[in-house]
Amino acid sequence: MKFSLASTILIVVIGAAMAFMHQKRLTTLEDDQRSLVKKATDLGISIDLSNSGGDSRITKRQREESGDEAKAMTAELAAFAREMEEREESGSDTDEVTDDRAIDLMGRLMRLDPSQLKTVIAGLRDDKSLPEESRRNMIGFAIMILGEKHPEAALAIYSDSVDLLGDDDIGQHAVASSLRAWASTDPNAALEWIRKNEAAHPDLTDDDGKLNIIAGAALTDPKLAFSLISEMKLEDPAMAIDALVESGTNPTQRTAILAALRDHLATLPDGTERDDILRESLESMGRNLAGEGFETVKSWIADAKLSPQEAGQFAAGLSYFNTKEDTGRWIAWMAQNLPEGDARECADNLIGQWTQQDYLAAGQWLAAAPEGPTKNAAVATYAETVAEYEPQVAVQWALRLPEGAERKATLAAIYQEWPKGDTKAAAEFAREYGVDTEAER
Repeated sequence: MKFSLASTILIVVIGAAMAFMHQKRLTTLEDDQRSLVKKATDLGISIDLSNSGGDSRITKRQREESGDEAKAMTAELAAFAREMEEREESGSDTDEVTDDRAIDLMGRLMRLDPSQLKTVIAGLRDDKSLPEESRRNMIGFAIMILGEKHPEAALAIYSDSVDLLGDDDIGQHAVASSLRAWASTDPNAALEWIRKNEAAHPDLTDDDGKLNIIAGAALTDPKLAFSLISEMKLEDPAMAIDALVESGTNPTQRTAILAALRDHLATLPDGTERDDILRESLESMGRNLAGEGFETVKSWIADAKLSPQEAGQFAAGLSYFNTKEDTGRWIAWMAQNLPEGDARECADNLIGQWTQQDYLAAGQWLAAAPEGPTKNAAVATYAETVAEYEPQVAVQWALRLPEGAERKATLAAIYQEWPKGDTKAAAEFAREYGVDTEAER
């Protein structure tokens, strides 16, 4: 496969972040760093992203050594970029060693301090012998790293490099991540940057840029973040609320955001809009859980004093991809704590996803689960999901359902999902259990 250095940076480091941005969802540089660390670890490369706290006073010799390291890093990046360009022009594929070198270079770049990053950026800008795409992507990535801790400096450098970066994806992401980081400490300053630059760079200071400010402000002051929604005059305020809610990544942040959300909703007239915003926000909180165990989230639901209806709205956002090994415990919790209709619907979603990912584990849990309406809904979904590859197993599960409409509907669904190459067995099944094949067609 042919890769330029630019594409290596994009694929290895910020590929996932780009996808989120195009979906108008927000991400941070920490996501990019974790992606890089995971990729590097998979390949046996160690990357230390920690910053030493140490004494801030440095000697002249240390400054010189720091500058020499930055210049050496610039030269190494430039040499590698030329090598990759030559490979691309000759039609040569990259190999694992080359890919490892690219990842190692990016990891070392991420360890540089702000002054070193500025030196690297200046050096890359001045090296006109480099392919423009490689220069653009390396400078954009360096700005993105700088923006994590020094967003104001990063945006100033971006402004000086806009002739090179333009409105390219990596430039947009560098601005977005820097604005979000800046807004987490000084949202008014970040907003002022938007105001000063929106005429010259409308694509970088549009609603997406404003959403980053709102999401960043929400990390430290959710009430202020809600007030910014009206001040910024966004075309779609609902998207801003969604971005704000999604920024809460732990129980403390979610609690603060939920309190600010309730205060915001109190300013709206009673009616469908208020109810819809709360429902969608709670569902978004459930959908964006990451790395939190069942007990932690269950405690948060209790501490947040969610009503049964609100707990159901939160649970509606849960999926197997954030419940994983706790999926069975969540389904049992739903059966005990949610209104029956909500419990059945949420359990139905979870068991369907679980079955698709690991039907053996899902079946083992179902076999031991207590009887009740929620289990019946889970059994029906399990049978329908497993039918396309284990139809006989699906039938056995369907027959565990009580006689009635739910069992009949499940048997009909199994017939619909029956493997297409086994029409004889499907016909025999339909006759045995009274499935109306004409109606199903």
